[in-house]
Amino acid sequence: MKKVEKLFHFHLEDGMKNKKTLVCNLIDGSIRYSFYSSHSSSGIPLALSNIQFYNMVDGNKHWKRGYSLPVDTLHGETKEDFKYRVKDMLYHSTCRVVGEVSTNVTFA
Repeated sequence: MKKVEKLFHFHLEDGMKNKKTLVCNLIDGSIRYSFYSSHSSSGIPLALSNIQFYNMVDGNKHWKRGYSLPVDTLHGETKEDFKYRVKDMLYHSTCRVVGEVSTNVTFA
């Protein structure tokens, strides 16, 4: 049986206000992403390469070619640190975080 832990679940929007969702799971020690259109689970699956990253230099965007979401942690990085690192990366991308879904759902 696979050991699965949800690390984060972000609601995103691109520059045209199109809604997207990015979910990151830790599955048997590997980081896996799911990226799809819409803020519901019925969206169309999208390629992670649709998220494009850039640096701002003198007020101009300089695209980072070959840059992608991390699939490994930095030395000493906690799960919370990892989540904030990805969120910061998304701040400099074609998608911005507009909401975060709790990963601690409980029932009565």
